[in-house]
Amino acid sequence: MPGSALLLSVFLTAAASPPQIAVRVDVVTVPVTVTGARGEFVGGLERKNFRLLVDGAEQPIEYFTPEQEPAQVLVLVETGPAVYLLRREHIFAAAELLEGLAAGDRIAVANYSDVLGLLLDFTPDRRAAVAALQGMSYSLGNAQLNFYDSLASAVDWVETEGGKRAIVVLTTGLDSSPASRWELLAAKLQHSNVLVLPVALGGELRGDKRKNAETKGAGTLSFAESDRALEAIAAATGGYAFFPRTERDYQDAYQRIASLLGHQYSLGFAARQQDARYHAISVEVVDDQGRAFNGKDRKPEYRVNARREFLASPP
Repeated sequence: MPGSALLLSVFLTAAASPPQIAVRVDVVTVPVTVTGARGEFVGGLERKNFRLLVDGAEQPIEYFTPEQEPAQVLVLVETGPAVYLLRREHIFAAAELLEGLAAGDRIAVANYSDVLGLLLDFTPDRRAAVAALQGMSYSLGNAQLNFYDSLASAVDWVETEGGKRAIVVLTTGLDSSPASRWELLAAKLQHSNVLVLPVALGGELRGDKRKNAETKGAGTLSFAESDRALEAIAAATGGYAFFPRTERDYQDAYQRIASLLGHQYSLGFAARQQDARYHAISVEVVDDQGRAFNGKDRKPEYRVNARREFLASPP
């Protein structure tokens, strides 16, 4: 074939081939826990026992992490002046959490007041974790409480770990930064695949409505406002918020967190939405034939706790 004819043939072939369009796919992880009729966490479920829907439409479950998968757990503790006198009620009870975790789980410890500080990198060594918790230093001056920024930084750090990822944050929930910092944290949580489990500190003060009102009137954040923030943080990631008041309450909370992490599943799906909008997520538990347990004669009934929505990437 003459050279000019060969070039013409190549040109026509290339022109006839459709252009290759790259489609970006974001993988969204949905941490899931399932409880039974008495509130106990349910184990032994498989991929086939879950149905995942996005905006009401069933979505293929691209990957599934069973409950036996080891967890990476960051314990993040507020160490500002507000909790200095409260430290005994939660630090010593935290041993319940460490003892209840599975043998393969890895623990890290960090603290914050104005900024995040990493005290112990991920390790299976429970003694090292206890030592890090008990050896914390507290800021006793007029330190800024930058809870939202500190949690956002912690999420970024934990996000780099594999497997099941969770942050147990011991905090008053109070934050002295501008409201815009909350908005940035909320958006980050909608992109994040990390489970956040807040444990509220200062239980007796939180339960005193008169003291709560006086605190708000003094020009600082109220515990009522921080309670709403902690609930929102937990809901955004598929977690739970705990509001203990007594030492026994703290022990019960940590025991339940350890049980939760031992029965946590992770579902992953490919999100092709690129509209920078929020999209609803719902998860159902189904039997081996794909039938939902949702009728009075369809026992046992299960309650599913999972992320409720995610924020899609921009175009």
